[in-house]
Amino acid sequence: MNRLSAQNQLIIGIVIIVAVSLAGIFLAIKPQFERATRIDGEISQVESDIQAQRAIVARRLSAKAQAADAQVEMLRIANEVPEGPELPTVIVNLQDVANAAGLTFAQIAPGEPAPAVDATGKQLGYTKIPITVTVQGKWDDHIEYLRRIAKLERGVRITDASYTYVAPTDTKDAYVEGVIKLEVYTMSIVQPSVSTGGAQSSTPATPPAGATQSGQ
Repeated sequence: MNRLSAQNQLIIGIVIIVAVSLAGIFLAIKPQFERATRIDGEISQVESDIQAQRAIVARRLSAKAQAADAQVEMLRIANEVPEGPELPTVIVNLQDVANAAGLTFAQIAPGEPAPAVDATGKQLGYTKIPITVTVQGKWDDHIEYLRRIAKLERGVRITDASYTYVAPTDTKDAYVEGVIKLEVYTMSIVQPSVSTGGAQSSTPATPPAGATQSGQ
């Protein structure tokens, strides 16, 4: 009985030592687990913040790109439909592309500006200016002229075009004469001028050799 009692005491002692050891280990490791859990939470928060910042940066970059695209588009529209008529520039451009196409720029006649209106007569907030151009040359060159007009930086709309074959004479070869009616537009409201003689036409001089040509 005494021997069994001693064995029991030994077993109890061992159990107590193991329990105390486990308790010590648990008490030592628990704070580390808690710290690791806290660190994991902080890492998740940092990652979430990083993703949020990346999303903000992406939105800012997208907005910046859209603003740049919008600015380019506004500049293109401003060139096509400027604030003022800028008719001298239009006339020079039309003459330059006629020369580049191989045509003789015979005459140009700007018409009276008028407010653009819709089908009901309501003003649209911009002005249209009619222009009539007379050019002479070969048929293929007339086609090239129309193609070059379409590529002008200034917005030019062709509203009508008629062509007449002119027979050859003793001093001049046969050619095709084209009368092209155009419209250009301006954002400002240009009131028609008071005139009894109508629009004045002009026959521009052929530019000197080597002059800069636009629309090529």
